[in-house]
Order: sequence, then C-alpha cells, then structure tokens
Amino acid sequence: MEYAKELDTLQRWLKSTAGLNSFKRGVGLNLSRPVVLFDVPGRGRARHLARYAYVQTVTWPCTLYVDSLDEAVRYQEALVTSLEDKCNVLDIKDENGNRIGWLKNVVAKFLDGDSLDSTFTITYEVAYKRSGWDTAVPNVDTIYTKLNVKPE
Repeated sequence: MEYAKELDTLQRWLKSTAGLNSFKRGVGLNLSRPVVLFDVPGRGRARHLARYAYVQTVTWPCTLYVDSLDEAVRYQEALVTSLEDKCNVLDIKDENGNRIGWLKNVVAKFLDGDSLDSTFTITYEVAYKRSGWDTAVPNVDTIYTKLNVKPE
C-alpha cells in the first residue's frame, strides 16, 4: 500500500469518529486545539503472506493536543470505542470512494503524560504485493518433436 493512502485512511477515521483535524508534523505549524499531529511512521519487517504478497506492521506516533482533561478523555474513549466497533479494521479507499484494501489489527494506544499534549501510537498491519513473475505466459505457436532412432 502507499503511505499517502494509509495516512488518508487514518485522517478520515479521526475526522469521522471524533471530529478531530489531523496534519503531518511540519515546520512552523500554528494550529488551534483540538488537533492531532502525525510524526514519522515506523515500519517493521515484512512477513510472507503468499507468493509475492507480504504483511507489514506500521506504527504511527501521534500527539493529541487538547484544551482540557475532559476533552482528552472524551476523544480517547471515542477513538478506542470506534476501533472496537469496527473490529480493528479500517477500509482504504481510492479517490472514487471504492475500497481498495484494509488496515487490519488497528490499535490506538494512549501513553501516560504530564500535560494536555497526549502522545499515542496507532499500530496496524497492511498487506501489499511486490512485483514478481506477473508476466503473461508466452503463447506457443508451433511445437516440433525430434526423434532419434538407434539402428539395430
């Protein structure tokens, strides 16, 4: 899967579930709270699923910025409950809204913090296909058979 499609799926989920705006962390961002900022994702080693198909575990570190403790608890509860209701599976959709894949085993883990800037990680598994022997089998026009006969 493509990195941009995975991020788009997560951003749509955050917006539809809790009404949270989310952005990639960048230079000079001045955003109003509540907002989620995505950091650089970490990708684990791919596991063999089938011939030329692999599963990879991806971890997105994120930060949730809120104004009050009540807001933080409400957003955390909404996100975790949403994942439980969806059986930890999020659909990846293309530009036309057609499903082209899934993010499976999605888990949002919130970490303890000292301030209202709550850090959490979103971990999921994504399947993708590597290029391999996908070329078509060449058509055979004529088959010749050669016989060697030994004299007796």
